[in-house]
Amino acid sequence: MLKISFIGAGHVAWHLSQALENAGHSVQEVFSRNPAKAKDVVSYLYNAQVQEHLDYSESTSTVFFLCIPESAYSLVLPELLLPKYATLILVAGTTSLPEAMIQYDPLRESTNQLGVFFPVQHLQAERKINLSHTPICIEVLVEETEALLVHLAKDISDSIYLVNGEERKRIHLAMLMAGVFTQQLWLQAQSLLESIDLDKQLIQGLMQNYAQAFFANQVLASNQELAKLQDTRISLDHQSLLEKPEMREIYRNMVELIRQKSI
Repeated sequence: MLKISFIGAGHVAWHLSQALENAGHSVQEVFSRNPAKAKDVVSYLYNAQVQEHLDYSESTSTVFFLCIPESAYSLVLPELLLPKYATLILVAGTTSLPEAMIQYDPLRESTNQLGVFFPVQHLQAERKINLSHTPICIEVLVEETEALLVHLAKDISDSIYLVNGEERKRIHLAMLMAGVFTQQLWLQAQSLLESIDLDKQLIQGLMQNYAQAFFANQVLASNQELAKLQDTRISLDHQSLLEKPEMREIYRNMVELIRQKSI
């Protein structure tokens, strides 16, 4: 059993803290600039306490998860004080691990090691997600840290990937394209249907069909559909149905990508 603390009390901390306790570890403290958020995360745990500051030097934990927005690293890392030989784990999609190490320990005098623990999933607080099959990407600077992070990852998931910084950035971008970006297209499709008093259930089967085909390495676009996209009149008609100029630009770019792919 490892004693673990969390810096940050958002969606990721909410999920990881519970998953790690369910795996047999013990969460000791949770810190947030907003104590009410830390109190909420703690309420789902066994014996964790709200931490009121970034000085963890007297903590009994040996592992610390940093679950804050990456834009706040430059503010939090220089203030953070950890016990000797404790490991700091960044839950980060894009931050450079060596750069984070410099922000935390600019003089390179610390005994603490850093690593990255990156679940490939969109986590929302109080929306239970089974992490047992969620891919977890791990990046480290030294071998000893790798063993620790792999151990923690295996405690909550059966899908572990060892990656470097460049690979992690590409994975994060792939997540955006497959998730948030695609969701915006779904919402636009929903809006078009609602404009004629229909709902999104109309295209549920189509969306499922495309998702299944994607993971089966199949291409569903038919020659007939590709021919339609070559028709300038149809293309202009489609664009006239899109209210926002940004969506019309996305439509034109997507059509061009599909045309190039079909050549």
